[in-house]
Amino acid sequence: MKTKNKAHDAATYDFPAGEHILIDANVWLYLQPPAAQPAPGRAVAYSQVFSRLLQARAQPVVDALILSEYLNRYIRLEYDVSWKAAYPRFKDFRQSTDSAIVLQAAVAEVNAILRTTTPHDTPLANMDLPAVLGAVQSGTVDFNDGLLLQTCRLNGWKLLTHDGDMTMGGIDLLTTNKKLLLTCS
Repeated sequence: MKTKNKAHDAATYDFPAGEHILIDANVWLYLQPPAAQPAPGRAVAYSQVFSRLLQARAQPVVDALILSEYLNRYIRLEYDVSWKAAYPRFKDFRQSTDSAIVLQAAVAEVNAILRTTTPHDTPLANMDLPAVLGAVQSGTVDFNDGLLLQTCRLNGWKLLTHDGDMTMGGIDLLTTNKKLLLTCS
């Protein structure tokens, strides 16, 4: 994972029909944000990218890791903004009756994601875990990002992300993040 990623401007990228694009959890949070966290301005750009991706008949892909990150962050954002004062411990909130509407909304959003994507998981046994763990140990990536890089590499996919830390790994990225575009050009 010592090779720099190559970033392409997602706003102008020409999606080939059938191309598989793994969409990172941070992009899903822009496309389908929790009510307590309004979508930032960059959400408009990613919404346009996603629309073009679908119009081109490219194939958005999702895996269990991304769904997990999306759900956990969605629920945590709702908790931090609206429920933390009432429930100082997150676990208490998650198990309360007050969490029902948040959890229901989060699951509805995941179901919406699943309606527009193809679910696909790469078996852990197929990944180069020594490389992932070495990159984690060196501080190059966190573990989840290392797994996403391996997933894209093994499947020949591009990753649609806004994660500015996603600079190393030797894969093709699609992004509107100007810093990432400059770093990985």
